[in-house]
Amino acid sequence: MLLLWPALLNGYPLVFADTGTYLSQVVERHLGWDRPVFYALFILPLHLTLTTWPVIIAQAVLTVLVLRVALRAFAGSTRYLGPMVAMLAVLTGLPWVTSDLIPDFATALLTIVLALLVVVPDRLGRREVWVLALLAGALIVVHLSNLLLAPLLLCVLVPLRRRLGARAPLGAWGLLRAAGPVAAAALALATVNLLGHGRFSPSPYGNVFVLTRSLYDGPAMDALRRHCAQQPWRLCVLLHEGLPASSDEFLWQPSSPLYAVGGPKLVSAEAGAILHAALRDEPLAVLGHALRDLVRQLGMADTGDGLEAWPGPVTPVIHRDFPPAEARRYDAARQTLGHLRVADWLQAMHRVALALGVLATLAAIAAAVHRRNPVAALCVATLICLLGNAAITGALSGPHNRYQSRIAWLAGFAPLTAGLALGRGDRPLRLSQSRGPVPADAAAPSAL
Repeated sequence: MLLLWPALLNGYPLVFADTGTYLSQVVERHLGWDRPVFYALFILPLHLTLTTWPVIIAQAVLTVLVLRVALRAFAGSTRYLGPMVAMLAVLTGLPWVTSDLIPDFATALLTIVLALLVVVPDRLGRREVWVLALLAGALIVVHLSNLLLAPLLLCVLVPLRRRLGARAPLGAWGLLRAAGPVAAAALALATVNLLGHGRFSPSPYGNVFVLTRSLYDGPAMDALRRHCAQQPWRLCVLLHEGLPASSDEFLWQPSSPLYAVGGPKLVSAEAGAILHAALRDEPLAVLGHALRDLVRQLGMADTGDGLEAWPGPVTPVIHRDFPPAEARRYDAARQTLGHLRVADWLQAMHRVALALGVLATLAAIAAAVHRRNPVAALCVATLICLLGNAAITGALSGPHNRYQSRIAWLAGFAPLTAGLALGRGDRPLRLSQSRGPVPADAAAPSAL
């Protein structure tokens, strides 16, 4: 309940522009060009077109379960789970993430799960590691950015696992549990897109997002100016019409030039050639803009991005696919009425907590590596997630507060967990009946 207080305050689960697509994809049987269908499949048995409350309850429960496993495996005890969740519910934007009807909650949980699978699988139950592997695949498949973030995490955690305090070898099965979810998620996404779009690709039209970013950064527009005389690209009309004020308008407004020339699917066929020309002509400029977007994204983590009303993309879906009573509750919500926002003092507290959390995480890494405590892996994974997410979303899609705020709470959870782990010292371990050595005060491993 601590992780749902923004929804309780609102009187309804929080929604974003993407929520309408996720609620309607399976019910109304459309795939869409821009978002995977798997989150829609996840939430359908929860809402059953009756009410959306079970969706965010499940997201909050899943979050608490993952935190509980992480505390047990890294800190040796779940005793402080309640106080930990309470602190995160106030000092970070975590409740605003779990209360939202979008899959953004999955990115931070994926980071924790992969750290568990790579570095401390020996502290988990035999069935538990496989459940976590399945969960990792589910967390990847619901959001395309996670498909890029997961390999980045593995590329750092796997080779450094011994330096980060891993005591037992990973082995072939352990590597399969850690890396298998990435391959399985990519295959699942590509298969669905082959059936729905005729393209065997995890993101068949993802190059439209990258092209849009490059157009607004400049290199792709420069490529159009240089090559449109020889290349009959559809977007050459931008040389005369110009770009809309923002990349969001270009991607989503029906009046955008993107739709005037045929829409994302047709433009996607030419996007690769335009991007290749931009990279070939101005490689340093492309790299420079990507780095600037990364830095901009790192500095954009304000809680509550997208809390405005969404009468176009969300309201019609709620009224069309849900009972009248549910539609009335949605209509009466503070967000729908335009009265929901994150208070300035709370926003400021979240910014301070993020800054202090990053510094504390860096200090925790130094202490944990020195003592070869595996909690170092959680802290390193947190920093990789913060940097990697900024690079993936900021440089490839465009900086938005929503992208970084969804994972900012990790910078609070990691150092708090490290403090508990390092404060325990080297207390003796006992042998669990279900799995090797575990801390003496740890709860017995369970499915989750």
